[in-house]
Amino acid sequence: MSRRVRSFVGIAIAGGLAAAASAQPAEPPEPPPVTATTASVATGIVRGRIVDPDGDPVAGAFVMVAGTQSGAIAEVDGTFVIEGAAAGRRRLTVEAAGFVAGIIDVDVPAGGTASVVIPVRESDTPAELIVVIGSRSPEKRLDAPVTVEVVGEHDLRTAGGPSYLSALSRVKGIDFSDAGLGDQRISARGFATQFNSRMLTMIDGRLATLPGNGLPQGNLLPTTSLDMKAVEVVIGPASALYGPNAHTGVINVVTKTPWDQAGGEVSLKGGSRGLGGGAGRLAGTIADQVGWKLNGEYLRGVDFAPAATHTYGTGTYEGDLVDDYDIESAKTDGMLYYRRGETQLSAGGSFSNSTGFSITNAGRNHLRDWQVQTQTAALSTPYVYAQVTRTATDAGKSYQLDRLARGVDAMGGLPADAAELEALRDSIAFVDASSLYDSELQFRYELAGVKLTAGTQARRYLPSSAGSYLDDAERAIRVDEIGAYTQGDTTILDDRLRIAAAARVDHHDLYGAQMSPKAAVQYEVAPSHNVRVGYNRAFKSPTILENYLKLNTILLGNRTGFVIRDGAGAEVARIDPLVPEQVDAVEVGYKGAIGSAIYVDAVAYWSWYRDFISPLTQLANPAAMTPTFAFYPDGSPVAAGTPAEGSLFTYQNFGRAQVRGADVGVDYRPRPELTFSVSSSVMNLASFSNDSPVQRDLLLNAPALKVRGSAQVSDVLVDHAYLRLDGRAHSSFAFQSGFWNSDTLLGGNVPARVVLDATLGWSDPEKGWTVSATVANVTDDNTPDVLGAPRPGRYGWVQLGYRYDGLKL
Repeated sequence: MSRRVRSFVGIAIAGGLAAAASAQPAEPPEPPPVTATTASVATGIVRGRIVDPDGDPVAGAFVMVAGTQSGAIAEVDGTFVIEGAAAGRRRLTVEAAGFVAGIIDVDVPAGGTASVVIPVRESDTPAELIVVIGSRSPEKRLDAPVTVEVVGEHDLRTAGGPSYLSALSRVKGIDFSDAGLGDQRISARGFATQFNSRMLTMIDGRLATLPGNGLPQGNLLPTTSLDMKAVEVVIGPASALYGPNAHTGVINVVTKTPWDQAGGEVSLKGGSRGLGGGAGRLAGTIADQVGWKLNGEYLRGVDFAPAATHTYGTGTYEGDLVDDYDIESAKTDGMLYYRRGETQLSAGGSFSNSTGFSITNAGRNHLRDWQVQTQTAALSTPYVYAQVTRTATDAGKSYQLDRLARGVDAMGGLPADAAELEALRDSIAFVDASSLYDSELQFRYELAGVKLTAGTQARRYLPSSAGSYLDDAERAIRVDEIGAYTQGDTTILDDRLRIAAAARVDHHDLYGAQMSPKAAVQYEVAPSHNVRVGYNRAFKSPTILENYLKLNTILLGNRTGFVIRDGAGAEVARIDPLVPEQVDAVEVGYKGAIGSAIYVDAVAYWSWYRDFISPLTQLANPAAMTPTFAFYPDGSPVAAGTPAEGSLFTYQNFGRAQVRGADVGVDYRPRPELTFSVSSSVMNLASFSNDSPVQRDLLLNAPALKVRGSAQVSDVLVDHAYLRLDGRAHSSFAFQSGFWNSDTLLGGNVPARVVLDATLGWSDPEKGWTVSATVANVTDDNTPDVLGAPRPGRYGWVQLGYRYDGLKL
């Protein structure tokens, strides 16, 4: 086997945490305890190297002196140094992604150095993957007391689409919507809208949110594909540790450090639909203390055109309003690192410039040179983590296609002069000079066998649209959020019973304090078989858009409240200003590794929602058969003095809902050359009570049944070659979000769909070459995943890559 540098999934994720997780003891018996005198006086040094069964180094492994806080992280060459280890016979434990936990006893001489080589063997199941996102502390995926899915580097590079989000279509429990080459949507446990804000997105534990609207960055994320090491996903409420909008889960993109992969890598891509581009990564270390990395990526293509029904209720087809359906994306980022022992400092920035199309609740946006940039700095030690990040955006020449269609209709049709149409686009272009400051300070300590974590986060949103889509033409908007959390985690009964509890308090400028408790009990009924019961409360704060939207004088956020009256002036409904939405959820789960070939993860949940925040909905319509009119609380009509006076589209809290569901996944590896994975998710809206006279009954807005499966064959006919097939299917479902209503636009439900993707690849590990060919939507299924998306089709591409391991001085 060629020399390989293994990477550890748990480093620099969920806030860049680098605290080590203690391993469960195994035979031989635990060595004698350290006396106070010995621990305080007699110490030594442990030097060692972590290697795989072929003798290749395992980089990024956590090495710990059992029962202490002393430990180290293996460098690129697998070496580690632990200073100040208590003299005597000590036990070292090792945890690394893709490997079975290692354990070895070593004699540490007082004032001297012990040298050791620790071999670890590869794991055949996902149970051994190390994750952090579930409990903010490194642990095996099997041991995490929540449902955690890991999308690894191989999964990311074989995704059936040009974005990392396409790889999440394989994750059980995820509601995935492919809305075009450059527009993928992720949500979970129902209630999806065209703006999904119930799952929190992070990059290395830092908030990845657009400051002008409070929505996830999605494909605008300024992180390149070659620098992505993994994506961790928590399915279910997670506000107790991650705060507002971790309502139905958390997505954390994990990037590589120079110690994970030093050297250079380049990738070139080309295929149908004009797909073309490339990515490059350079990273290196100096004296094992200083590290650096620099990334760049460019991608272009031609998106699918929408159906002729994309007129937004006007007489103008969307396709006549744009010159082409080209998409384009350019990204770059860089970071500097400094390490001394277990302390790490890092700082850097990133930038993306994107052109493409995006569905909104009112129609679709044409993004033209939409820019996102970040600057970040972080400190991590075994006991303290701190970070501060600034995110800023610029909308370029982006505009609303639906608004352009109405403008063209008002002109009597398309102008003959293309310059006149461009002038109309410029007149309705978005302005976005928004910024967001995100910071966190966290402390970690272990006391009497209890792992304690406490921290605080502060976020400041400074949206700035100059009145182009927010209500900030005459006043600036500033929103501050601050939260504090604490968690305790311990095991008893010979480490078979795990108890974890957390609590968080958040304060928002616009609302009172929000409490988010969490509790979980997990029991090992047999080795590698865990059952758990958990409770979580989470909340979703109204986004910037939901509070401050202002478009066309009638699409409004709800910070003030409204009064709806009938034609005779009688009050029909009083709409209160928005407050946070809350969900309480109970989960029962099982995780088990059956031998070394099968891993099972199953969870059933029951969620109770209150103060549900509706999608953007028309609540007053003067043109209806039974007309209604909207007023502000002071009595002035909405859109006063305009032809649309009295009309209103807005958001409101209403109703209570109960949702029940279950997710079951099985990974099976009967032989090293064969890998199978299958999952199924079922979900239903068990009950809903509507207390609003002007709001439609709530829809789940997601399929009740989802099935996913994948199969991979490797090294069978050709060494280092593989064939991977991925399939997903979902049932039909009703959907309503803003303008998009499946009942009125389709006369029923969004149809069921089956999608199959295939990838064939080969690598030359000795020389660093890789080549792969991917076909997305093999069967050419033309059914969109969601309303508003263009009709998709089959497309494919070929990718060539080269990697050089080095640049370590």
